[in-house]
Amino acid sequence: MQVTIVPASTKTGEAAIRSLLSKPVQVRGIYRDLSKVPAAFSAEAKFSAVEGNASEKGALDLTGSDAVLAIIPPVFDGRDLLEHAETISSNIKTAIELAGNVKRLVLLSSVGADFSEGVGEIKTNNKAEEVLRQARVESIVFVRCAYFMENWTMNLATLKGPDPFFFSSITPVGYEIPMVSILDIGITLAEQLTDEAILAEKPYIFELHGPQNYSALDVRAALTRVLGKEVEVRPVEKDHLRKFYAQIFPPTILDHWVELATSILPDGKLGTEYMLHPRGPVLHGRTDLETAIKASCEA
Repeated sequence: MQVTIVPASTKTGEAAIRSLLSKPVQVRGIYRDLSKVPAAFSAEAKFSAVEGNASEKGALDLTGSDAVLAIIPPVFDGRDLLEHAETISSNIKTAIELAGNVKRLVLLSSVGADFSEGVGEIKTNNKAEEVLRQARVESIVFVRCAYFMENWTMNLATLKGPDPFFFSSITPVGYEIPMVSILDIGITLAEQLTDEAILAEKPYIFELHGPQNYSALDVRAALTRVLGKEVEVRPVEKDHLRKFYAQIFPPTILDHWVELATSILPDGKLGTEYMLHPRGPVLHGRTDLETAIKASCEA
């Protein structure tokens, strides 16, 4: 069995590959830049890397693939997010159908992907699902992941100083939401890719959460234990989200990220009421918040 990951350079792609390498399958990663292939992967006999760009029409060759993992990585350079998601999804769909042998397609998606409006950047997942659910393959799986635990360690600069702190756009700081580790995402994706059973539902959709819900206060406690010193949480209140994100994102995509952050809040579209009523089955990973944060900081 050959499993192909496209693109393979993302953190979730790498996590899926690590899990796949423990299974009796051949693993192929598609990279836009082959210099990004981790040395540990290149040393594995069952792994191969192929150059390809999902953004370019006709630039993907999935010949020989039995299962394909599709990942729609976010872009931050100001281009149209939905157009980007549709282009990549369409190119992957076309390549799958041209290959002729692909039996299973797995898409890394997001909680909230059932909405086409009001959820900001998550709308890219809705667009990807819209395109890829039409792929001509036996089985299609959409894994809708919760908030990544590792997101809390993205700005390590604020955690390295003598008075470490982190910002939280999820408020109030005691508000709990589903979170999941990239470690569990990789394990789950690998399991779905290598399951050869033909599914009754097409697509089969489930949410992937961690072992429990967490808040920014839980993140503060985990970081404090991992770093061995007191860490401060600095909440970014709803009225200040636009000013906060304007320091990070280009104006052309700013609204998407502000809308996403707002949608997660208790009264938002993906807030308390949404979380109490999942849109389908929920699978819970085993990795707790502190373990995920420790692994991310060490990496």
